[in-house]
Amino acid sequence: MLSLKPLTPELVKNKVVVVRTDFNVPLKDGKIVEDSRILLAMPTLQFLVQNGAKRVHILTHMGRPKGEIVPELSTKVLVPAIEKLLGEQVYFRSDFTAGNERVQLHENTRFWKGEKTNDLNFAQQIRDGLGAELFVLDGFSVAHRAHASVVGLTEVGVETCAGRLLESEIKYLEPFLSQTKISGLTVIVGGAKMETKVAVLKHFAKTAENIIVGGALANTFLVASGYDVGESLFEESEVETAREVLEIAEEYKTGLHLPVDVQVASDPDGDSLYVPVEDVSGDMKIFDMGPRSIASFCEIITHSHTLIWNGPVGFFEKKPFDTGTKAIAESIAKNAEAISILGGGDTVSAVKSLGFSTEQFTHVSTGGGAMLEFLEGKELPGVKVVMKYVTS
Repeated sequence: MLSLKPLTPELVKNKVVVVRTDFNVPLKDGKIVEDSRILLAMPTLQFLVQNGAKRVHILTHMGRPKGEIVPELSTKVLVPAIEKLLGEQVYFRSDFTAGNERVQLHENTRFWKGEKTNDLNFAQQIRDGLGAELFVLDGFSVAHRAHASVVGLTEVGVETCAGRLLESEIKYLEPFLSQTKISGLTVIVGGAKMETKVAVLKHFAKTAENIIVGGALANTFLVASGYDVGESLFEESEVETAREVLEIAEEYKTGLHLPVDVQVASDPDGDSLYVPVEDVSGDMKIFDMGPRSIASFCEIITHSHTLIWNGPVGFFEKKPFDTGTKAIAESIAKNAEAISILGGGDTVSAVKSLGFSTEQFTHVSTGGGAMLEFLEGKELPGVKVVMKYVTS
């Protein structure tokens, strides 16, 4: 088991605490569209305030400003939401100097070039400017990034511990690092890109009982299995990789399930129809799975003890191609006896937009890339520095 240094009242009391969160929330017209990342950080922030931290300095990034100041990506927009959820006044600081206020939110860490390069001079600037006495890493979704605000403060000697959210993520995900078969485990993988999911697919092809593949990802597997996918989106460069995953699954007796029927159209705005996968041809484009596939996949989900889902299984943003993703979500939510873990921003967005509450699932991971990298067995830089601090 990973031994993370936890937050305790003794660590916090009368200390100047720097917290690295991930408040990279979606914005529209300068307003927050979805605030779950802020909400999930509240247990850590509330603990710090309630247990006598002298000052709390919140660090986060937003978007990809590439080391430049981009006004529309300023973290200042987050202040009202944090104040509302925390019940404390939050003061915005445009740099990494400390004011006297109890809770301070600082500007987007990625406005500084030293952030992404983990420039230790930049990390020291943050440490000294804020007077940091304790560093709390709470943003699991950035733990796979070796950035100055993620690992640099630990490397320049600031005492470090894990926040409540990071602890929770590790607690739910760590059991799936097993190299042996996990009874009753079904992994559902969708989305479009194979590249970020190859290692995790190969891992679960050995350890899961079932893998269900949907979305454009399934098209690449269908091509690897000898099917014509018409003009559907697929990754030709990853077809051989898909074959490798299929071979591993066969060797380890893991059921790898692809759609047997699909919903196709020549254009997403045109008429659609259901066809068996062997009948896809010409200008047909696959946008969702069909009713036979949905019934088969939902049956597998119903009899599973543990479910991990990453990636929508169809073009859920547009009806009627949301049918498969909605059915998968409903089936997982109904299996109340199973442990259900959702990960990836697109998955969470899909579930919410289709009318489901995240409370219907055991654990909703804040990490997309971080979750996949952790599950494939990679050592995440952010987790490593917390571990390093414990064992040093």
